[in-house]
Amino acid sequence: MKRLGVVGILGLMLAASEGGAQGLSLGEHYVLRAYTGQAFGQVFAQVLKAQSLHVLTNNTTICASIVGGIGAGYLDAEGKRSLAVTVFPSPEEVPPLNPREEAVALIFGGQATPEVNYALTKNALASLAKSGYRGALFFHLRIWVPGFVGKAAQEDPAIAQYLSRKENLYTVTVDANAGVARVWQVKVEPGRQTTVKEIFSAPMNPAWLSLFKRSL
Repeated sequence: MKRLGVVGILGLMLAASEGGAQGLSLGEHYVLRAYTGQAFGQVFAQVLKAQSLHVLTNNTTICASIVGGIGAGYLDAEGKRSLAVTVFPSPEEVPPLNPREEAVALIFGGQATPEVNYALTKNALASLAKSGYRGALFFHLRIWVPGFVGKAAQEDPAIAQYLSRKENLYTVTVDANAGVARVWQVKVEPGRQTTVKEIFSAPMNPAWLSLFKRSL
């Protein structure tokens, strides 16, 4: 598998919200997300090879910093790849979604509460299911690890039916002890969400890994 020059991937966001860990200053949290976002963008460009990407996110500053990093890692100087971002101030403000891009990333985390991030996840998936979006979906670790995707499918039959038919679902895990990040193809079946296979792995560089471990 091809290795990225900058790695660490989105799983680093699992560490903490802005006030959740005392090991990093707010500025260092932004640096951590800059590393994360840049690598995440490279995954879309080099691993998933998406020529267009739409990021769905909340309005917290930490999510804003990772979205900026995504753009830095994803967009090319020639302008061959395109990026769109939709920001949801609250779960109630998720509009009808009908993306035209090849891939959609659900980036809900940051300083928002788990309850808010779950509601954003569920409402966004319901909207994508209604429009029948066929492109790839990438789930932030902050919504995959707590089981938010599977929970949304359990609570909404339309989401369950939609996701069960899709084979282009992805997420990331991080082994902090080994300093390795892994990109996974995943699936959502009735009553559960599971991994299918690893499609990419990469070592985290020392600076990135140090920030991540200090944030735990």
